[in-house]
Amino acid sequence: MQKYVLLLLFFLTNYAFPQSGSFSGKVFDLNSNATISDADVTILNTQFISKTNYSGEFLFENIPVGTYKVEVSHPGYTIFMSEVKINYKNNTSLTIKLTPNEIETGEIVVTSTRYESLIKDVPLPMEVVDDHQILRMSANTVSDVLNTKSGLTMTRDGIWATDISIRGLSRNNVVTLIDGNRIETANDLSARLSMIDVNDIDRIEIIKGGSSSLYGTGAFGGVINVFTENYGFENNNYVRGSFLTGYNSVNISGTGNLSLNAGSKFWFAKISGTLRNAQNTQTPQGELKNSQYYDDNVSGSLGFKPFSNQVLKLDYQRYDAKDVGIPGSSLFPTNAVVSYPEEKREMYSAEYKITDIFKSLKNVSLKYYYQTILRDVQNIPNQVVLKKASNGNLIQKVSVDDIVPIANHYTNGLQFQTDWMLGKYNNVIVGVDAWQRSLTSDRQKFQTIQKFDSTSGNLISSTAQITGEKPLPEADYRSIGSYAQDEIKLFNDKLKLNIGVRADQVKITNSTTLNPAYVIVNGVRNNTPAGQIVLWNASETNNVSWSSNIGALYSVFKDIDVTLNAARSFRVPSLEELYQFIDLGSFVRVGNPNLNPEKGYSDDLGLRVWKPTINFYGNIFLNSFTDLVVEKPGTFEGRPAYIKTNVGKALMFGYDFDFMYNFYKSLIIYGSLAYVRGEDTGNNLDLPQMPPLNGRLGLRAPLIKYLVVDLSSTLFNGQDKVAPGEVSTPGYATFDFRLNTSTLQYNFLKFQFFAGIENILDKSYRDHLASNRGLVTSEPGRNFYLKINMEF
Repeated sequence: MQKYVLLLLFFLTNYAFPQSGSFSGKVFDLNSNATISDADVTILNTQFISKTNYSGEFLFENIPVGTYKVEVSHPGYTIFMSEVKINYKNNTSLTIKLTPNEIETGEIVVTSTRYESLIKDVPLPMEVVDDHQILRMSANTVSDVLNTKSGLTMTRDGIWATDISIRGLSRNNVVTLIDGNRIETANDLSARLSMIDVNDIDRIEIIKGGSSSLYGTGAFGGVINVFTENYGFENNNYVRGSFLTGYNSVNISGTGNLSLNAGSKFWFAKISGTLRNAQNTQTPQGELKNSQYYDDNVSGSLGFKPFSNQVLKLDYQRYDAKDVGIPGSSLFPTNAVVSYPEEKREMYSAEYKITDIFKSLKNVSLKYYYQTILRDVQNIPNQVVLKKASNGNLIQKVSVDDIVPIANHYTNGLQFQTDWMLGKYNNVIVGVDAWQRSLTSDRQKFQTIQKFDSTSGNLISSTAQITGEKPLPEADYRSIGSYAQDEIKLFNDKLKLNIGVRADQVKITNSTTLNPAYVIVNGVRNNTPAGQIVLWNASETNNVSWSSNIGALYSVFKDIDVTLNAARSFRVPSLEELYQFIDLGSFVRVGNPNLNPEKGYSDDLGLRVWKPTINFYGNIFLNSFTDLVVEKPGTFEGRPAYIKTNVGKALMFGYDFDFMYNFYKSLIIYGSLAYVRGEDTGNNLDLPQMPPLNGRLGLRAPLIKYLVVDLSSTLFNGQDKVAPGEVSTPGYATFDFRLNTSTLQYNFLKFQFFAGIENILDKSYRDHLASNRGLVTSEPGRNFYLKINMEF
């Protein structure tokens, strides 16, 4: 009997309970021998995935006995592959040294597809900029960062106030998100991408064109999704931090950022803060007056695992800018002094996610966010209007002393999504996405009206008058959409299909708007002043529309893919396009409540090469639009105006590509080229705000063991294909020089240094997409910069 019991115990031990072991390791930089944190470690064809901690260490436990292939990857390094054998009750340990290499091999994980995927497996035309690339730059804003990628061109209203154009479409035609949450605000003056801390970014994902149906109205020209830094959960308890400081000579600006992180298997916490201060920017033509800014940012995250497969995540962000100069924008008179006394963005979000519910239902997530944006403008127009009698004597002097618009934007959003694995080849996501933007605004114009005796010239009276106006009515913009997307894998993963569809209802309501709303004369308010008119009547509109896309990625060879995308997209005009009345002393900018929704069809053909020594990523595209919203010059109540209108039919076509080539030892040549042409085919005119042909070419090489040098040039062709009212611009070329060290380690401290010279030749040039206001006729001049990043 005892013999049978022993045999039974042997069977239970060896077969009923699987034999397992553990696998650990440590990852180093081959050149500097510094440990590498946040490297992705994957045991292929299993569910075992992890990241290295601050000390470069990783650990997997309870791995079934056997032989496996392990992959270790990190941006800026060659992928490491090895075979490991897991023995029963033993730990297999491995020391890994990664070789620095700038060639991208498509192993970057992206989530703008609303699920995790490697970028090389996504058929959409996408770009990714990670924190390591951002560290090398002296960027002031997110737009400065994105301006280095093909098909993306910066638009500028100032040094702080910038935005981005994607293949010729910008502002209202591009959806901007931070951590998946919409940033909804006015775009007549650029601000939304400026209200994001560039020192708190993990990566930025960009979808070019209207190829995705996941985001509904507004994703007509593309999507920009900014993800903030977050270390998340780790197998071991950790506490780590980083400190970044930087300096730019072109505007005598300083930056300081401190970030602290802690966590374990069950929780994590993060807090980050940044301070920046910049004086006026120097250009080759002299000082760009009123281009200063000061800002600060605080962000925090908390994460908990109440159960092993459930996560609660809370986020908070507060960005605050003060005394921001606006040297550009055609909204203002040439001699006006305009600034943002305060620009503030505050966001709260909470997300609950359940994973691995059962075999086919992989994830369920629910997210709510609330965001407020304050836009406070001060415009000192320096305008004086004189009226004289027939004898030439002055009889009236009207001085416009100050114009003060202020607006508050409130956005509430709710997202619910389920992820399904239907069989072996279908990854399906189904979700609901709802958000509402509410707007309140006011504008006060301060005037002094003086009257004089026509004979003697003596002052008769002086009146202080405040005219209250509504730049926009009290209004709400609500979008509710449901979407579904299926990723299908065929022919042993050689062909991947991505099919998506979305339906949306957009409801817009606004109140009656009077102009002027009131007048205050010498302290006495009159709510029914002479000349008051109804500018906009109260109304409610409902728009129902749909979007869809189909994408295909075919692996011609192991490292060469061809992509094809076709999509239908739509956009319901924004509150500003429908109802704005902007009068800041120059011409007026007027909305049009009768605008039709924009509709677009896009086609995109791409080629990708992901070889260890060469990376190529190129696309050609053709977009056709109906009822594209543009501004055209006209008159409004007898004044020069720019009025929103629909273009019956429009066409945009072009190409963009990026490449990197490791042609000899560690020498890398890289470059990009982009072209877009926009035509109003109904009226045989050029579309406005089209970037000219442009490209970049650079060489990166190690100077010594720990030092990398980078020399690059940026080239823009002249642009003479301009819309009525636009100015042609000549071509130009600029040159930049950059240095960066490898990560250097001393005890528990890691250091990295960055330095460079931008616009080496101090070239005077004008960006075509910069404001056409007279003061912004030259971009920033030569800039010396230095950055130091320390981790501990």
